[in-house]
Amino acid sequence: MTKKPFSRNMYDLADNSAKKQMISWIEENHPNCSVDSDENYFFDISVTPDDGGLPFFYEVEVKYGWKAEWPDDWDELRIPHRKQRLLDKWKKEHPDSLLTFVVFNKDCTKAWHVDANTVAESEVKEASNRYVRKGELFFHIPIDQAYVVDMTNDNSNS
Repeated sequence: MTKKPFSRNMYDLADNSAKKQMISWIEENHPNCSVDSDENYFFDISVTPDDGGLPFFYEVEVKYGWKAEWPDDWDELRIPHRKQRLLDKWKKEHPDSLLTFVVFNKDCTKAWHVDANTVAESEVKEASNRYVRKGELFFHIPIDQAYVVDMTNDNSNS
């Protein structure tokens, strides 16, 4: 499989800012939960309700090309196909729990939220980008199957 070369610096920058903003949003919108964001090479964030309910999970990333508003000509959201291993783990170990993929804009003030079932059922195809000319496999999710959330905690809703 062709994929973008791993960059520890890019990963740390995006991972830290996205996790920080996501945790802030979770604490605001789900106050009676425990949040775990320790690096375990699977789900970025695990949330456990204090009442003993089912845990739920988030996988976060930053799309640096999305600056202010989502461009009108971007009619789909692309999630790297390498995330299939997360979908497999979720289906095997937590099939009754919610897994949400969250794609932040450059400054982490807005984010697309998409349910893992939607990701799993979406078309997988190659997409070229500035890092991989030949193309990398991505899940292609039509934007009408995801929703944008204000992540600043000003007008957020869960």
